[in-house]
Amino acid sequence: MSLGDEDKDSAIFSALELLKDHYRPSKISDRAAALQVLFMLEGEDEEYAKLKRHGVKSYAVKGVSVTFEGGEIASSVVAILGEPRTKKASVGTLI
Repeated sequence: MSLGDEDKDSAIFSALELLKDHYRPSKISDRAAALQVLFMLEGEDEEYAKLKRHGVKSYAVKGVSVTFEGGEIASSVVAILGEPRTKKASVGTLI
């Protein structure tokens, strides 16, 4: 609620583009997009998202240790939409 309109549009755009990289656009629901936006904003707010984007797997400071597991898609979104598709190519034989 505290974000300006431009920041809201940017957050929604980023979340939708990320989801489109892993799911068919027709499969993405408004609810899944909203949950992904919240997940991404929470990560940015707590500054964990920056570390994850840079590939940090674990982080420790002043006796507190954090280990990052999972991907950039919220587990609640994966529960709704299913496992993301991979970007691997398949090879077949045409007869």
